[in-house]
Amino acid sequence: MDLQIESQLPALTPDQALTGWRREFCVELLGEGRARIFTRRVLSPSHKMAELQHGVLFHRVGAGFRDLRSCVQAVGTPLRRLVASAVRQQPCRDNLFSPMTFDHCAWEQVMEALDRWQRRPHAAARCVAPSPNAAQALRPSLRQLPILSRPLMVARAGAH
Repeated sequence: MDLQIESQLPALTPDQALTGWRREFCVELLGEGRARIFTRRVLSPSHKMAELQHGVLFHRVGAGFRDLRSCVQAVGTPLRRLVASAVRQQPCRDNLFSPMTFDHCAWEQVMEALDRWQRRPHAAARCVAPSPNAAQALRPSLRQLPILSRPLMVARAGAH
């Protein structure tokens, strides 16, 4: 199986993200166990039928998407099954729009795995196991907060 991964992500500035630009995770099925994996930046959602004519499957990813190689590793099993199932075919009267047949269940599993990967905890993404005392170590005790370490001054009635 040959997966060509183009890990260069197209730039997406915060201004572009706010004005409707987005990234799409794309799999171009080349047939014979080959595929090109890439991301692209688009202003409007891609049209599924137009992309299927080119053998490209796509799924929207968040603006924070940064690591295509790790993502491909995370969705590896269904992605390999999808690529292995892809077969180029000659257009015929029954199928004029899609030059490619593929396992649709495998593509659904790729999209589900991609969504799970995007929602993963950030510590797991950095391969850092959070220690049970990590939250406690970062949170100061009440005595460490300057305002609470001074003696409490109680206002007395009549004293101004």
